[in-house]
Amino acid sequence: MPAHAKPAHPRLTDLDMLDVREVAQLLHMPASTVLEFARRGVIPGHKLGRRWIFLRDEIEASVRQAPSRRHAPAASATDKPAKVRSLPRRYPRAAPPAESVGQSKLFG
Repeated sequence: MPAHAKPAHPRLTDLDMLDVREVAQLLHMPASTVLEFARRGVIPGHKLGRRWIFLRDEIEASVRQAPSRRHAPAASATDKPAKVRSLPRRYPRAAPPAESVGQSKLFG
């Protein structure tokens, strides 16, 4: 290989790789959120065994490409708010206990 040729894949250094804690500090979010985002593919990460490794340039590129909410149109006073549909409760609330005559004799 000639001296002026650049290798196809540059070697990774410790400065190129980040762990979960370092990504959490960089993005100002909890480590649990970083892990969840990595699992869902929101942020790029590589799982090696039980450990997650993040490459600094991939994280920086994904943050730069993330859509910005800054350019979203502001709601005007004439816009009607979206109707929120209420979902049925999974478990109905328990009715308050009815006072029985027998209970007052036992504890009264």
